[in-house]
Formats: sequence, structure tokens, C-alpha cells
Amino acid sequence: IDKFKKYLKKEAKEVAVTEYTTEMKGHIFCPECSVGLFRSPEGKDYDTNGRKAFFAHSRKYQPSCSLRVKKAEGKRYDSEELAKKAIDDDELVVIKGFMKKKPEAPKIHNPQPYQGEPVEDIDGELSSTPIGRHNGESFNLPSRITTVRGICRNFNKNLYKYFHLPGRKNAVQLKNLLVDIKTVKQVDDLPKFYYATISKSWNCGKTSNNIRQTMFDYPRGEYVDFCLKATDAISQEHGIDDNSKGKVVIMYGTVTESGIGLSIEDVGWGEFAVLPEKYVNLLF
Repeated sequence: IDKFKKYLKKEAKEVAVTEYTTEMKGHIFCPECSVGLFRSPEGKDYDTNGRKAFFAHSRKYQPSCSLRVKKAEGKRYDSEELAKKAIDDDELVVIKGFMKKKPEAPKIHNPQPYQGEPVEDIDGELSSTPIGRHNGESFNLPSRITTVRGICRNFNKNLYKYFHLPGRKNAVQLKNLLVDIKTVKQVDDLPKFYYATISKSWNCGKTSNNIRQTMFDYPRGEYVDFCLKATDAISQEHGIDDNSKGKVVIMYGTVTESGIGLSIEDVGWGEFAVLPEKYVNLLF
């Protein structure tokens, strides 16, 4: 099964439920456990109960797979070797932290300025990671200093990976770490991944060093709104400007009060990103 997983990761193409054709029958596989999937219902957009069509696991084989259940528990490993193998197989990511400042462009011997993509990952030091199955034991695992934008770039693949975040006791699939800001009703000092849809955004001053306030779709309640505060320069580098209504943003940070609303403030360069439009359907 391990060889088949590696083959699928290398050769398979992602297919949405809406892209399914009858020729694909018998050739659709789960991105996590690699068991065959079938479309239910096969030829209609909705089932008899009014639910949208979906991919379901074959009933013949039932290996352990978090995608079979609504909420997955944290992942733990029997040994350090198995945890390292999960990292090598690109199934587990140990995050040491997120970049606070924009990484410097690589030094190259070329008179032209560097025009490539900024660095999204830096190897961190070995990290004591408490994901052992026995008595909460910790393993010394290679860690990563990364950016939310790097995670968003291959969001369809990263969504099913296990991430160990700073200060957490176990590794959890990204899909179960993401919090819709519409469900947030109070301040929260524990840094988390949040996602939201922009309703409007503006520069609070006249220069790029001023704060750009980005407001999100949020149900009015005890707190009337929810926003992201970052400098105009950093926001624009991440694709957020006055015309960003409808874009989806993923952020990593703590929730604080902002007047009569809630906000995520003081985010570093690597702690938020606009999710590519092609992946938005994976969240909503």
C-alpha cells in the first residue's frame, strides 16, 4: 500500500466531485488511505435527501482513515522512526514557527534583480515533539519555519497532512485545524489557523507603512465585526488591496478585541495569505 500511495502522490490528478465522469468509475482513490472511492449518487448532483453529491469510500476495504469521520483525533506514532518516515513521506509537518519578516532574496551572481518567489520554508532545528503514542513521549524531529502562503500554495495536498504546531500536544490534519471566523465569539490567546472572506479593505493612513484594515464577512452578535490588521505594504504584497472583496484569507494568530469587534493583529509576513481561488471550494 505504501508503494501505491507514493505512486498516487506522484502520478494522480485531483478531481472534484463536479468534474466526475462515468469513465472515471473505478479509478478514483482517497488522498489519505488510497482506498477506492465512488461517487454518490453517480449521475446526479444531489441525492434523495437533498445532499450534494460526494465521494465515498469503498465498503470492501476499511483501513483507518480520518476522512471517514467528521472529526479526526490527533495523530500519534509508535516510534521516532515511524514519525521520521511520515515526514519523509510528506505526511507530517513539524512547524517550529512562522516567518515574522519577509525572507531576503537569495544571493545570485546576476546583475538583474531577483524576480523569483520568496522563500517559503526554512529548515528549523531538531524539535522535541510530543507525538509519541506511549505515555506522551517526545521525539526529536526535524522542524520547519514556514509561511501560511507556502501552505496555501499546495492547499489541496496540505489539507490532509498532519501538522504539529508550536505548543500543541499532538499532530492534527490541517483540515481539522482550520477555524471559520464566523464561529468565533470571544477572544482566544491560543494561536490557531483561521479563515475568512473579505468584505472590504482600506488603508487607514496615507502611506504603505500605515495599517490596512481588512474586514471579513461576520455575523453581528456580541461583537459586531472581525478584521485583520497588517501594514498596507505587507497586505498588498499578499494580494490584499481596496478591491479584494470576496477573496478568502487564511491567518495564523490570536484573537483580540478591537473596539466593539474582534481582530487578528500584529501578524508577521508569513502568518497570513490569500487562498488561491481554485482551492476555495475545499473550505466552503
